[in-house]
Amino acid sequence: MCRTTSHARAVSTRSLAWENLAAPPALESDQIHLWLVDVSHYIEEHGLTASRGSLSAREFHRAGRIIDDDKRQLYVGGRIGLRQLLQAYTGIAAAEISFNYGERGKPWLEFTTDTGSLEFNYTVSSGYALYAFAAGIELGVDLEIFPRAIHSEGFVRRILSATELDCWNQVPVSQQEEAMLACWTRKEAYGKLLGVGIRYNMHQVSLFTGLHSDAWCSGIQGLFEGELPVNFIEACGVQVELPVSGAATVMYGTSAFAVNERGSRSKIAPQVLAYVFQPAGDNV
Repeated sequence: MCRTTSHARAVSTRSLAWENLAAPPALESDQIHLWLVDVSHYIEEHGLTASRGSLSAREFHRAGRIIDDDKRQLYVGGRIGLRQLLQAYTGIAAAEISFNYGERGKPWLEFTTDTGSLEFNYTVSSGYALYAFAAGIELGVDLEIFPRAIHSEGFVRRILSATELDCWNQVPVSQQEEAMLACWTRKEAYGKLLGVGIRYNMHQVSLFTGLHSDAWCSGIQGLFEGELPVNFIEACGVQVELPVSGAATVMYGTSAFAVNERGSRSKIAPQVLAYVFQPAGDNV
């Protein structure tokens, strides 16, 4: 059942205090760090040829296969930003970071913090990149910068479950484009969390189950053929408010529960902290 909301926005978002920082604070085991980066200055400073020393051979080859100039520059800028932030978290020089890749290309790093393995995910959209980092918590993140024209009716048929369709039918027409973009970030972040990207049956997963809610959880059993190489039993997500006009979702895997004094269990939700990456000397 979908409950309506009196909020002016079509989809509720988690309000975050975005702080400008040049370096990350300590990453605690119960935290997710989000970083918003304007990668336009990386794009301006690093053409494809100039970026060769900043990227691995695999990244450079992939960039070269992207025909569209804007998409290629956005990819290069996003990877340079990722390497800079990973350098800040790990102490490994940005150019020396060596990624491992999942079966469908999701990057990961063999690096362990004091509180767990360093997990990360990132996404790019219209000159911005959004990065998520956590210790021992698997992540997926997606971003859509407004304005972006979409064909909402096509997305409704393609990605919404029956439960979500009930909610969708209550969204005012004037808010449907914003609501659908927000819903899309949930679906894509879910797929990125599980390492399958958008290659799954989106209409079988209900993530848009209440216009009033900025957070949700979904099981993963039975949704995919074979076993997924993940260490969690539920995928939980948060729709986050951005300091720019857009929609964003961070999703995380959880199998951790807290037991209260009465013996009942409740999910342990990590704290989401938000930063705008502004390295010293940069005008981000």
